[in-house]
Amino acid sequence: MFDALRRRSIAARSATTGMTQPEETLAALAALPPPGGLKPYDKPCADGKCYLSFLPGEVLTRIFLNLDRASLTKCYRLCKDLNEFLTTNSAISLHHTLLSNSLLLNPNALTPPADADLAPPSKAELLGTLRERLTRFRNFKPKRSYDVEFKEDEGSLYEYLEGVLMRGIKPLRVGQRYVARELAIYDLRQLGEWEDEPDVQGDSSGIGGGTSGGAQMEEDDGEVVVGEEQIAQDIRRAKKFDFDICEFAVDPGQNLLVIVEIRRDAQRRGYTMHFHLLSLETFEPHPLARKKVLEWPETLVVPRIELSFQICDEGLFVIKHNTPDGPADLLCGWQWTTGRLGVTLHASHTVAFQSFVLISPSSFVVTTLVTHLDPHSENLGDLDNPIDLSWTNHLQLYAFPPFSSVALPANPTVPMPPPHTATHVATIDLPTFHVDIFNTIPPPRITIRTDPPPRHTFPTHPRNSSAQFVPSPESGVVILEFHCHLPRVPNPHYAMCLHKSTLAQYLPAPTSSLLFQAFPRPAPVVSWPTLAPYVRMFGPDLVPSSWVCYVYQNRYITHRLDFDLELQYLRLYDFDPIRLRKEICDRKYGNLPVGSAEDDITSKSSTASPTGSTTPAKRRRGGSSGDEDVKVDGDRDGIVLVTEETVVPSNTLLPQGLRTGSKMPYMYVEKRTSGSNSLIDAERVVIVHVSRVVWSETGMAWNGIRARRC
Repeated sequence: MFDALRRRSIAARSATTGMTQPEETLAALAALPPPGGLKPYDKPCADGKCYLSFLPGEVLTRIFLNLDRASLTKCYRLCKDLNEFLTTNSAISLHHTLLSNSLLLNPNALTPPADADLAPPSKAELLGTLRERLTRFRNFKPKRSYDVEFKEDEGSLYEYLEGVLMRGIKPLRVGQRYVARELAIYDLRQLGEWEDEPDVQGDSSGIGGGTSGGAQMEEDDGEVVVGEEQIAQDIRRAKKFDFDICEFAVDPGQNLLVIVEIRRDAQRRGYTMHFHLLSLETFEPHPLARKKVLEWPETLVVPRIELSFQICDEGLFVIKHNTPDGPADLLCGWQWTTGRLGVTLHASHTVAFQSFVLISPSSFVVTTLVTHLDPHSENLGDLDNPIDLSWTNHLQLYAFPPFSSVALPANPTVPMPPPHTATHVATIDLPTFHVDIFNTIPPPRITIRTDPPPRHTFPTHPRNSSAQFVPSPESGVVILEFHCHLPRVPNPHYAMCLHKSTLAQYLPAPTSSLLFQAFPRPAPVVSWPTLAPYVRMFGPDLVPSSWVCYVYQNRYITHRLDFDLELQYLRLYDFDPIRLRKEICDRKYGNLPVGSAEDDITSKSSTASPTGSTTPAKRRRGGSSGDEDVKVDGDRDGIVLVTEETVVPSNTLLPQGLRTGSKMPYMYVEKRTSGSNSLIDAERVVIVHVSRVVWSETGMAWNGIRARRC
């Protein structure tokens, strides 16, 4: 096949020049092996060139765009000509950079805009944008800062995802709860959208995405205070509804806004919960939703609710938990485009759901608190005595058939198929905490968070300016927060980080027959000692965040207090496996060329990025076995790398202490801040500041945020 391609390409080159078989063309054809003769790899080219270089550039580009990351990285070392071609080709460099950062190119960003005066970005422009963004996130050097003033009081509902920040307006006190009927939406994607900002020149690194240190990066280009007029016109929108807003969720890429309403039902002698599916742009019913309002399948005893949401492609997943004097916790998943209730999961009487996230579009993990009764207790008849009770925390992994695998009736009057009950796949044990009800030491409350959801579709909104790069659905880090309580001392706070792939390895295939029936055996249990090397646990002196939008893909942002200097720092963690392998390799062997450490990546947990040069293999591999003992941990150019275990000391809550992270390295950068909370997405870091304190009946007001765009 390659012989035919080479002959065809050489003939095509001669045809395009208008020449009839020049001498160099005849010589090139004569140098090729005859049809059916030796294969190209059996008889190398006489001048040392790679036979691939004889192919036209367009054909070569299509070939390399179909390679995976490891294969493409090795191709940089085939020969000098191919190295130059791969390094200078913007399409291939963009493809390699995306693969090396677990990103996908959104094809909707390449479609021609409706405005004829505008053109879609070229591959070179996309490559420059991506490299600059990766470099600024790596060094925590924002491109520009914007100050936006809030008008809403603290304590109202909020949600943030991918540049869209929503807050409830003027909550009214009704009994023991606050309700709002008006919603404010801050579209931070509009900040600097029409600004002509120069690109920052980075290196040709496909894996690191830019300079290795902060020497070539400048500080903020400046701080822009957004005026009230611009906020009112471009950034802030408000919508008033004719019902109480109990909760809401958003998916900006699908133009979806979900509003929760609770109604009094006299016939059922209780309350019903409804989900309004609206357009984020117009606040009208969403055009893709067949049913404009979804109804919760159970009747509520009290109007107080605590919900958690996940919107992933066509799936809308909601968990209702922590309801006093109400039914058992319940998780429901709808195919919101058709209105079909696709999956349900009820908690048993001894299990309490605390939080959940999706691992894939057809699987999720729930943090649970399980209550155990000592069968040998002598106080079984005393129901008010908890001395014979114990509690343990677990991660419960569930899967269900994909929504697309269920055939729906064409006639809208025909009832929808019944929902599936999620199949229990695995139970993962979490650390055991000391619990003493008599001394007011309750079990920890565990929340779990990961953003964005594992979408397999690309965002389409906002039109003509949708996100250019989206995370791959398999990538991402999961953050678990342990909210503990101790009497008369500051409450300890822990955080656990683990890769989404660590949980996904226990999932069956989406087409498995096990998803359509219960497991014939109990779900396997993964013990804590088995899990500990693959997670990182921090604490107990972490600063808890009241805003939980602190993780996006493989980045996690949190605050750190320095009590000695009375300073506060913003710490940005990076758990991306490929970027970490590159950092480890650069520190162990120095800055290496493309593919120079790729052969050792699988066994030595290291990687490299393209620089356009070559290095002998003996030097590339270090030349001695002592390289394995080279210390790579520590600070370099403001980036702190940690590969050693994290030791959580023993205390009242953790009598045994914990050792975690031997197989999960990470790196972080820090920046001083005066903010109280921080949010993150793919393009920006949003820091919430308390710029003015107002005491009123509704509580303390916050009216300042600072958006740093990378």
